[in-house]
Amino acid sequence: MPDPFYEPSALRVQSSEERRLLDRLMHALLPALCLGCGRPLPAAGAPLSLCAVCRAALVPIPREACASCLRPLAAHALPAGYRCGPCRQSPPAFDRLVALWSYRPPLDAVVRGLKFGRLDYLGRHLAVALAAGLAPGLAGCDQVVPVPLHWRRRLARGYNQAERIAHPLAGRLGLPCVQALARRRATPPQSLLGREERLANLRKAFRVPRPDRVRGLHILLVDDVATTGATLDAAAAALKKAGAAAVTALVAGRTPLEPIAGDRGQDPTE
Repeated sequence: MPDPFYEPSALRVQSSEERRLLDRLMHALLPALCLGCGRPLPAAGAPLSLCAVCRAALVPIPREACASCLRPLAAHALPAGYRCGPCRQSPPAFDRLVALWSYRPPLDAVVRGLKFGRLDYLGRHLAVALAAGLAPGLAGCDQVVPVPLHWRRRLARGYNQAERIAHPLAGRLGLPCVQALARRRATPPQSLLGREERLANLRKAFRVPRPDRVRGLHILLVDDVATTGATLDAAAAALKKAGAAAVTALVAGRTPLEPIAGDRGQDPTE
C-alpha cells in the first residue's frame, strides 16, 4: 500500500537507483527537519513532519474520558456518551467532542507549523491520521464543516487551517465538505484570552448563511485544537440554531484537562 503521507513529485523517476540519487540531492539542497526535535528527515518527508521518535511521543486521548470535554475520568468503563459533572451542569452546544491526541509536544509544533508556518500540507497529514484513528466512530455524520476564519485573518494567514484538515478528511470519510458557517465579525485571537473572555469574545461570532444546507443533518465540525472549547461551542450553537440535528466536534489535539476527583461515571443520568 502506498504511503498516504507521501507527496509525489512532479519529477517521475523510473528506477530505485535514480530515486535514491534524487533523495540524496533533495536532502542536500533542502534538508527536511523534524518539527519536534530538529533531526533530519528523509527527502520524501515523514508523517506529520515528525521523526519516528517524535511520532511515538504523541500522547493519545485517554480511553475513559468525558464525551463533551474529553476530561479524563477515574472509571474503568463508562457508558457511551457519558459526561462529567461540569458538562452535565452546563452542556456545550455540540453533542460530543472527539480528538486523536492530547495537545502537548510534539503535536504543538505540528499545529504551529500548520497555522503560522505556512506548512499547509500538514493539514492533509492530520486528516490522514484522524481518518485512520477515528473513522469508525464518525459513521453517523452527514457532512463535514470546517470552523471558518474571518476574511481578514484568512487573508493574513493565506488559508484557513481548519479547511486544510476538513477537505481531505471529508474525502477519506466519503462525506461532502460544506462551507456552512461564516464569521459575523473579526475577534481577537483566542490564545490571548482567558476562559470567560473567550466565551464573551465568540458570542454570536458565527452565522449560517444557508440554513437549508445543514437542517436535519449530523454535522462533523472540524478545527485544529480545542482549548476551552469556546470556539467549537459557539460554532455548534449557530449550526443548531440553523436546524442541524446533531454536531460532533472533531479536533486533532485537545489541551489536557485535570481529572475530577470522585467522578467515576457510575450514573450517566445524574
